Amino acid sequence: MTSLVSFLSAVVPAVVTSVLGLPFPIVVLATVVGGVVGLLVAGSARVDERRDTDRVQVAAVTLAEWAHRNDGRCETDPDALLEDGWELPTTSWFYGSVLAVGRRDGFEVGVTCFLEANTEGATTRNTGHLVRLPEPVPELRLSRGQLRRIRRGSPLREPIPDGVLERLAAVPPDTESLDVVDQVLFLVRPRWPEFSRPDEYVDAAVAVAAALGRG
Repeated sequence: MTSLVSFLSAVVPAVVTSVLGLPFPIVVLATVVGGVVGLLVAGSARVDERRDTDRVQVAAVTLAEWAHRNDGRCETDPDALLEDGWELPTTSWFYGSVLAVGRRDGFEVGVTCFLEANTEGATTRNTGHLVRLPEPVPELRLSRGQLRRIRRGSPLREPIPDGVLERLAAVPPDTESLDVVDQVLFLVRPRWPEFSRPDEYVDAAVAVAAALGRG
């Protein structure tokens, strides 16, 4: 792909200037400039690809270590985890570049590193923290703004038990959203766990799940 970009960057300007009947020196100059631009673009693309690969590898090492400490597994294919009887890989939220499952305080938990397009169309890296609930509970969908209101003690339209509110107020401030649907709690934070363990977010999600069970 990078070779193709370089080739087209050099050839297209030359063809265009030739068709327009421009002098030969200008054709040569356009070809050289196009080639240089193509090389710069190709080099930038290779750097971005390498950076993305490095991020996946670092996240995989981090999640593999986390999964090992929590009696689980880390994979890039959710089907590989289904073979061991894990339930979280069956949920639509369990997808991404790096996936891990484990057990924490009696709950099946999972972590997913995935890409998502934001409102501006740019791709962002997010981490999902999942908890499998043993029993059905009412649906809950909270945005970052609603979680901020809970931390401030402001009332919400939806009634939430005090015990659950206390746990929701304690989730990390950069939590993007927290949803509970079909016996799965899904907490999302920005960025991947490249150099920091996901324990804080997993523990916060498990604390909310435990409070929901008591509620």
